Amino acid sequence: MASSQKNSLGLWLVVAALAGGGYWGYTKWKGGKGTATAGTAEFRTNTVARGNITQSVTANGALNPVKIVTVGSQISGIITELGADFNTVVKEGDILAKIDPSTYERKFARADADLASAKASEALAVFNQKQAKQLFDSRLISQTEFEQSQVGLLQAEAGVKMREAALAEAKVDLDRTVIYAPIGGVVISRRVEAGQTVAASFTAPELFQIANDLTRMQIEAAVSEADVGGVQEGQKVTFLVDAFPGRQFVGKVRQVRYAPTTNQNVVNYVTVVDVNNPDRKLRPGMTANASIITAERTNIVRIPNGAFRFRPPEGTKISGTNDAVAKAAGTNAVPGVSRPADLPTPPWVAEGRRPTEEERKKFDETLTPEQREQMRQFRERMRAQMSQGGGGGGMGMMGMGGGGGGSSAAPDAPGIRTIYVVDAEASAPGKPAIKAVSVRTGISDGTNTEVVEGLKEGEVVVTGLAVADTAPSTAGSMPRAGSPLGGSPFGGAPRMR
Repeated sequence: MASSQKNSLGLWLVVAALAGGGYWGYTKWKGGKGTATAGTAEFRTNTVARGNITQSVTANGALNPVKIVTVGSQISGIITELGADFNTVVKEGDILAKIDPSTYERKFARADADLASAKASEALAVFNQKQAKQLFDSRLISQTEFEQSQVGLLQAEAGVKMREAALAEAKVDLDRTVIYAPIGGVVISRRVEAGQTVAASFTAPELFQIANDLTRMQIEAAVSEADVGGVQEGQKVTFLVDAFPGRQFVGKVRQVRYAPTTNQNVVNYVTVVDVNNPDRKLRPGMTANASIITAERTNIVRIPNGAFRFRPPEGTKISGTNDAVAKAAGTNAVPGVSRPADLPTPPWVAEGRRPTEEERKKFDETLTPEQREQMRQFRERMRAQMSQGGGGGGMGMMGMGGGGGGSSAAPDAPGIRTIYVVDAEASAPGKPAIKAVSVRTGISDGTNTEVVEGLKEGEVVVTGLAVADTAPSTAGSMPRAGSPLGGSPFGGAPRMR
């Protein structure tokens, strides 16, 4: 029994030693892969490099032919024959369907007979008018009787014209019993069957839909009001459809309509995208998930967006700050808001850190009444700009708590942001120092952002902070949890923040 307990204890000691060695090796390996340690804090870093960025706006829409015609019937009757079906290729003038003409043939015959009767009445009226004229010239009838004969002739002539119009109308209705293709193309919809009765009492019933040319399609994409400002005619569009998940299709913006469409209080604007479909793989009605490319940059300096969200925790030593870009732009990391030139620069801005409430109050006490009013107005403009999504680095609001983040900048309106980089000169072995740097940003693809000014290739930016919160270990030399082996019974799991 004692021997079994000794073997179990020995096995646990071997497992603990292996876990400790594995964790030590993992931390050494991780330390050389984009991390820097300052005291108990471990920074996640990224080396500034060049690359490409594509900024795009996403939108969904349905694919449809550029020109589509609905073929209907203007008369009622029974469909006796169909000349086209789904996917039938037709030419202009081809017969699509026929309606039973019996009723309309009878109407035509009756109108023809009425016209013949009217013409006979006209001939009789002509004869009577001639006789009346001879009698009137011989003074055998009165003036009134002669004029009545003339009026009778006019009525007979009008009756002939009415019957001619009725005959022409009956002929048109008879001709409409044959439905012809108004354009050449492909039948994409058929709504009737042979033997079915169509009624055209109030509206023309829909019989067919013909797409003029399926090799040319269009997407009517709904672009939100927040994104439509960057969408312009002629921009390249890439899109995917569910039917071909591994294939990317290409189009071009043809029109951005001014009329808004509102759905559940969301305002969108229809953007028409032209698409070439030479192999006819795309079909009407397919849902397209489109990306409208609003800007592209190649071989530019770019950094991960996490660098703009990072803010050092309290107590972190900042070796210095470089806000040359912000000063040159006449702003303190918030684009569009200029600080009055006669206002002194707060000490925490120069030191690249956040102030305490006491420091802010003491600084305000050193200002004159005029400067204090200017500072109040300046801070109000800062708050308004930040509430509208304007830039704003950590020191951007002169100690008013401006945060990072924000939406990607438009190509023609770069912003000024504050980031933190590893200060190689002030760093000591095992104790890296960081400093605040203001940069001018360009476009963003949601993952990386272009840096127009303020950073050089090869510099190291801080993108995050990892702090391991562990429970006290039962043995000082035992490893912390979170090793590649999946943790150990000697400590808690680390928490990333």
